[in-house]
Amino acid sequence: HSDMRRALWRALGRAPHDIPWERLCGYERRFPGCVRPWNRGVNGAGEALRERLAAVLGCPNLLARVVPYMPRIDDASPLPRVAVGLSGGVDSAVTAWLLKSAGFDVTGVLMRNWDEAEETGGECSFEKDQRDARAAARAVGIPLTEVDFVKEYWHSVFEPFLRDFDGGGATPNPDLACNRHIKFGALLDHCLRSLGADLLATGHYARIVRIDETNPPRLLRGIDPDKDQSYFLASVRGESLERACFPLGGLTKREVRELAAGPANLPAAVTRRRSSAGICFIGRKRDFGDFIQEYLPAEGEMRVDSSRGDRRVEDSSRGASGSFVSVESGEAVGRHGGLARYTCGQRARLDGASVPWYVVGKDSRGGSNSVYVAPGADHPALFTTSAAITRCFWVSGARPRGMDTDRGAKLSAQTRYGARAVSCTARTMDARSKTSMLVPSVFCTPPDLDEVLGRANADGAAGAGAVIEVIFDAPERAITPGQALVLYDGDECVGGGVVLYPGCTELELSRTGKRGDDSVSRTT
Repeated sequence: HSDMRRALWRALGRAPHDIPWERLCGYERRFPGCVRPWNRGVNGAGEALRERLAAVLGCPNLLARVVPYMPRIDDASPLPRVAVGLSGGVDSAVTAWLLKSAGFDVTGVLMRNWDEAEETGGECSFEKDQRDARAAARAVGIPLTEVDFVKEYWHSVFEPFLRDFDGGGATPNPDLACNRHIKFGALLDHCLRSLGADLLATGHYARIVRIDETNPPRLLRGIDPDKDQSYFLASVRGESLERACFPLGGLTKREVRELAAGPANLPAAVTRRRSSAGICFIGRKRDFGDFIQEYLPAEGEMRVDSSRGDRRVEDSSRGASGSFVSVESGEAVGRHGGLARYTCGQRARLDGASVPWYVVGKDSRGGSNSVYVAPGADHPALFTTSAAITRCFWVSGARPRGMDTDRGAKLSAQTRYGARAVSCTARTMDARSKTSMLVPSVFCTPPDLDEVLGRANADGAAGAGAVIEVIFDAPERAITPGQALVLYDGDECVGGGVVLYPGCTELELSRTGKRGDDSVSRTT
């Protein structure tokens, strides 16, 4: 059904646009993902803004894919004030230009989240962002304000990011936390309270759909499959999405660049700027391993873990050395410089190896600092048909229907940004017994099940601490503890959670003769 819906809306986007909505309204059905026509039959103000956009876009096809994702208006209320998160890049600049061209009262906001100059002693990337954002604001004709969230980012994103390394056994992703706590947390609150804005718009390639005023908004994938960013927005609260706007959700990256260089006439520094890549406080040029080693505790060093009641615990995240261990022989095949430098699926680069080796998993138990590796990018030890996730987040505030049943909910899962979504079944695990838990792979740091089950029971049936078992229809490669696993119902992003551990790999199952969907009790 999701493929049919996507094909339908693509066909409508290419259809003639002089057909009156009255002729189409009889065919509109309320199915998930249906986009209600913008301000249809409500007022003349909506038509006026539509005409303004038509004048600058000059293309009915583009107009049909921009209008549904603009702020909704009516004659009874003044035009909403919109704050746009400007980063200095082309996406946020075109977002501001579209809103300004439509007649909205627009203010640009530039965030500073990381003080890179203190580390480098020279010009930091923020100074370039600042120059480009100011140039974009001047070109669009909007005011630009700057706000400092360095403290908020450190406490809400970076410290949890370091803690989530879990002794080096996991590889966390801070980008989802940044969107939840900073962009659509601290920044949204600042825009509403201090700037008097009604909405916060960003240049994300995702879509927000509101079926009616009584139901929460739905988060859908962006039209451009190569740039869709709904994965990074999956943990944003539904109430925050009520005040969010993504005008680029119906466009492709190529179309956005063409608008920037053409009708928008944005500065060359903006239009030629490369898309942002990598974690925001590291960027493209810095080596992640070298960066993270500066912040993680040294081997054996004690740290305060606020997630465990501020207890001081030993941390080996920054272990100076450890062994590469072959999954086939169980023997050491080389040395590495610290668990935090590696993640599942990554090339291991063993000295003197005749074939490329890849990271299967990491084990930080007892300071062993073992990195399990396998020869070949398609080795069966890299693939699994199951995973357990926890610390869950749901766009609607509740788990999808059917997840709490024995059969589970049929969904699709995306295990990392840019990966293809794979069909899966997701169901809630029984938090009363260890023996009901999915068996973890032997090639990862085993979780403390007592602690996991304690959180699940304390949070209750709908809590974030629940453990969800995800069974893939086909083996999935390099499931990584600490990464977000995001669940979709067709094009709709319903939420997800953080990978607690992968299930048994194809290599393990071939050795035992059991399949990934068998009921296997965990031995303790």
